[in-house]
Formats: sequence, C-alpha cells, structure tokens
Amino acid sequence: MCISNNRFFLSTVVALALALGMLTQLCPAAAGKAADGFSKAEVQAITPLLRRHGVVGLAESKPGGAPKAMTLAVRVKGPREEVFKVFENPENFYYLSTLFKENEVLQQHDNNKAWSWASRHKLFSFTGTNTIALFPPRRADVKIVDSTIGSGDFTFSLYPDGDTHTIVVLQGLLDVQTSEWLIRYLLGGNPSMRQAMNVAIGIVVVKGVKAMAERLVAGKGLDKHRTRGKAGGIPRKIRVKELEALAPLLVRGQVVITDSYRGGRLRQATVIEVFDTPAKDILAAIGTPQNYPKMIKAIDEVTVHDASNPKMIDFSWSFGFSVFSLGSRNKMTEVEGGVLVEALEGDLAGGAWRWQVVPTAENRTVVAYHGYADIQKAGYILKKTYKREPYLEHGIIAGSNMVMIRAVRKRLAKKK
Repeated sequence: MCISNNRFFLSTVVALALALGMLTQLCPAAAGKAADGFSKAEVQAITPLLRRHGVVGLAESKPGGAPKAMTLAVRVKGPREEVFKVFENPENFYYLSTLFKENEVLQQHDNNKAWSWASRHKLFSFTGTNTIALFPPRRADVKIVDSTIGSGDFTFSLYPDGDTHTIVVLQGLLDVQTSEWLIRYLLGGNPSMRQAMNVAIGIVVVKGVKAMAERLVAGKGLDKHRTRGKAGGIPRKIRVKELEALAPLLVRGQVVITDSYRGGRLRQATVIEVFDTPAKDILAAIGTPQNYPKMIKAIDEVTVHDASNPKMIDFSWSFGFSVFSLGSRNKMTEVEGGVLVEALEGDLAGGAWRWQVVPTAENRTVVAYHGYADIQKAGYILKKTYKREPYLEHGIIAGSNMVMIRAVRKRLAKKK
C-alpha cells in the first residue's frame, strides 16, 4: 500500500538523486519568482500546524490532472536574517543534501549567481547549470537553466515567526517532460507520478534547509545531516480542528504533511484530499483487499488468507517492479473512521498505513492517508541512496502516498 506504480520508487530515487541540486541552482538575470504558493495569510494560518508537524505542503494540479504547482513549508529555529544565509553560497549546497558534491560558482553579479552541479552514481549521472537571485532576507529565486533533469523555477520565501523562528516556504515546479529520456521513461506519462516526484524532492530540500540553517544558527558549523533512532509506528489520525484549518488548501489540491521523531527519522507521512464520493463507498473500496490490484498497477496479486472476521482480514500482496519485487503478509483492521493495515511479515514488515475518512456532505468526503514503510527494505538502490541522503525516507513515502490516494480517488470517480 505504500508503493503505487511499478516505476515509482526507482523514478523517485533517480529524480531525487539529481533534482536536489535543482532547487539549489540559480542564475543572474534569468531567475524569477515562481508562481502560485502560499499567501501571507495562508502562511499565518498554517503556522500553528508547523509547530506540531514537520513539513506542511500543497500539490496543485491542472484540470486535466497535470502538475500545476508544488508548495512546501517548514519552521526553522532561528531569526530570518540568519536563516537566509543558507542561500548565499551555492558551493555549500552539498550540506542541503549530500547527494550533491560538485557545486561550483561560475558567475556572480551583485546578488545573482550561476553555478554548475553534478550528481554522480554508479548507474547514472546528472548535471546542470542553475541560477539564484537573492533578495535578503525575504526571498531567493532559483532557476534551472540547463540540466538533464528538466527545467523549472523555484522560490524560497522567508517569513518571521516571532524573533526566534522563521517559516521557509518553497514553491515551484520541475517540468520533467523537458528532462533527458531516462527520467521521462521512468516516470512515464503519469501526472500523479510527476507531481509526487516534485513533492518528494521538495521535502528533502526544505528539510535540508532547516537542518543546515539550525546548525549555523547554533554555531555548530557546516556538516552533513544525519538521522537516527526510532521510525514508524501506528499512524495517528489528523485532528478535526487541523482539517478545518486546512480547508482553504484542500479546495486547491492535495495537502501533504510529514512528522518526524526527535532523531530525525520519519514517523509518518500524511496525504489529504477531498473526494466527491460518499464515505460509505470509500470505506467499501479501501476495506476490501481484492480491490487493490484494480486501483494500483504495481500490485500483481492479493491473496486473502482469512476473512471470517470482516473487521480483521488476513491477506498477502505482492508488488512487481521493473528490477525487483516486494511482498508482505498483512493484517487489515477496521478502526474508528477508517481502516488500518499493518505489514506483519515480508519485505515491508513493520510498515503501517491508515485511511481516515471524514464525511463533510452526502457526496463529499475528506480522506487522509497516513503511512510509513522502511524504504531500506525496498531494494539495493534505495538502501544505498537512503544511506547517502537520509531525508529520502520522508520524500519517498510522502510521494508514494500521494500516488496511492489519487489512484483510489480516480478509480472511485470512474465507477460513477
């Protein structure tokens, strides 16, 4: 349930292994403010959520389903003037993400800089030239000028949260359809996949900004970020009051939230979306394991071992991918307002996913999909890449949950 397409994990890893640099590359006069994003009033509205959660974001789509914009916000401990220093020297962007080691400033004019970057791996390499325009201490505009990962414009906006904290908002979109053939092939023509990749990359970047800025503010100096300790657990529901606060954003698209433990590892990733479907139909679909292959292409097979108790179903599923496969035995339990799935055995053992269904009208329902899975068990490539960039844990799980909830929504819409 944490994986939603037979290309998703590999494509996300590949894109993440190249695109982190994208958000950290910019050019003199070419950089411009990215469109959409959060208004100042919306930032103020979600600030209480950011005090409780790690990252709060929004993924917007065009009427036909193609990605329109990606916006992510994070709360950083430090005054705005100090946090802004993170963006001043592109050659230090390795400390935003350890996936990138070759950042070299090529040109500088006033507050504008252009630099080259590279992300080199055993199976693939990606390169590019980006630009950044600085407007201290409130904004930095980034443009991907020439790269193998595609094109795009991104803006980092900084809002003071009192004297001691700063809200950093990243907005923009990477157009992977202008990338080289490998990325286009891995993502295919799936708009949900392209949107999920943008959010996955963005989460890694904003968490990297937070980690780097807080080290600098604390006087610890530059160092790569690390995570440790506990991860996962039974997913928690989002509070009704929080859903009410998110209502203006849910009108625009999918809301994404990540939560972390003190050691930095992922507790859960949550994706929330409005369905124009009665709650009873949604519960019937997600509470029947046999439905999953119809909704998720990557699921090859579902075997129900014991359904004698309809409130607790024992089943197995298998996922088929281009270079590896996964499977697990699971327990599906009916819980208040939804369904809980726990992976008990197999490749995804320890993973847990929870559907939270909140009816708001007769044919309108808010659906929250919470989940965690250990991506290190999902194949050699992911294990090695995660070891190199720990925040991939957050990005990949959030991205896969986005694809999952959108697939269920589309399936239910077709049945009308």
